Amino acid sequence: CNICGGEGCGFCKHTGWVEILGCGMVDPHDLEACGIDSNVYTGYAFGMGVERITNLKYRVSDLRLFSENDVRFLKEFESAL
Repeated sequence: CNICGGEGCGFCKHTGWVEILGCGMVDPHDLEACGIDSNVYTGYAFGMGVERITNLKYRVSDLRLFSENDVRFLKEFESAL
């Protein structure tokens, strides 16, 4: 974890690790809802959140700050544009 250096904090859930590329199996019910036969096909989903990559660079300890649209917080990144 880039916030605590592996010691454990709220950001890494006291594990010392930070997930930046989430992934997992697609629920068969989701496939069925899209008209895909889950007895024939399975799904695997993954994605990288821009917030987590930004956290690695700027060491923001709470990812919720990115979605709150607080101008005071967002102005800290004006120089990044």
